[in-house]
Amino acid sequence: MRVLVSGAGVAGLTCAYWLHEAGHTPVVVERAAAGPLGGYGIDLSGSGYDVAGRMGILDRLAARQLRVDSVALVDGADRITARLDRPLAEKMLRGPYLGLMHSTLEEVLAGAVEDRVEIRHRQRIAALRQNDDDVLVTFADGTRQRFDVVVGADGVHSDTRELVFGPEPRWARQLGFSMACYPVPDVAGRTDVRAHFTEPGRQTVLYPTDTVGTSVALFLYRSQRHGRIPRAERVARLRAAYQGAGWYTPELLAQAPDEPFMDDLTQIELPRWHRGRVVLIGDACGALTLGSAQGASVAMAGGYLLATALAAHPGAHTDAFAAYEARVRPFVAERQRRARSFTRGLVPATRAGRGIQRVFTRLVLRDAAVPLLRFGFGDVSSILPGPSHHSKERQR
Repeated sequence: MRVLVSGAGVAGLTCAYWLHEAGHTPVVVERAAAGPLGGYGIDLSGSGYDVAGRMGILDRLAARQLRVDSVALVDGADRITARLDRPLAEKMLRGPYLGLMHSTLEEVLAGAVEDRVEIRHRQRIAALRQNDDDVLVTFADGTRQRFDVVVGADGVHSDTRELVFGPEPRWARQLGFSMACYPVPDVAGRTDVRAHFTEPGRQTVLYPTDTVGTSVALFLYRSQRHGRIPRAERVARLRAAYQGAGWYTPELLAQAPDEPFMDDLTQIELPRWHRGRVVLIGDACGALTLGSAQGASVAMAGGYLLATALAAHPGAHTDAFAAYEARVRPFVAERQRRARSFTRGLVPATRAGRGIQRVFTRLVLRDAAVPLLRFGFGDVSSILPGPSHHSKERQR
């Protein structure tokens, strides 16, 4: 079966790998040039950790972990008010995890498929026309090809979803936050900790990457202005949102590039994830936002489970799509719900709320509160069938 995968991110590359393993012929198109797409940190655990284990790439990923041994909440004087260390994080997540740059995961996944799958960069779908037998795809360069199935793995602002299901605003749930991030030089004394500084309505995060000398500055703030943010306006908007901010924030803002990555926190909620011969995976159908810390893991699980469903239902794509969605959708819906609640608590709107958060975190970041932490942020046991690498690591 010839399968077109739109998007060479985590979900798309994972799906393409497993489609090839199942004997299909996937073709991946990606509007960006060759190279990693994401520039922020992620945690890989649960289902994502399991898929990486089944692909044999855990060692490569483990060798490139972030230089972070704990998460610290700090005040304006840079004093640590609460800390989440790795042993407590592993208890919360019910097993091991890998702290990685998103771009590292994409790079390793691309290496796993580069000799198996055709990837066309600087290419995208312009139009789709389905019939009972196949899908006629018109690409942006005017060429046309037929495929048996099309997989939309092109992110929260998916063009594939818009072509098949309609405009994004119909399916987008805005969480009332915006975020931005970009690389900065390491800050002395901040090379092994992910530090969070929170003020009413906004938070600044600083953490080291896997590369000595480079860290990431991330900004998360409450905002009611939604939609894609013009590149030329991003720095001015970010600095306006953080006017008068404390800690290292002014120094980090002074190092902002001309066009930093910036977007709203948006979840996608669709009544169905497939229509005809087109199916969606990852953020295109169930974006979790960074408030879940599970987006990459769920993207890998979705790509894997769609490919295995197509293998289990040869010649019956509708049955395969339904089986994939039935397994993944409940998991995604619950994580979306938790992410909405967690994000509101992560960045309180008021000074009083910030005070409550400070007291609360001191009380819960300890072994006795692990069940509560799991409910809000952890409990990422795998949704994959069969033996679990995640479970095996837990038993060691």
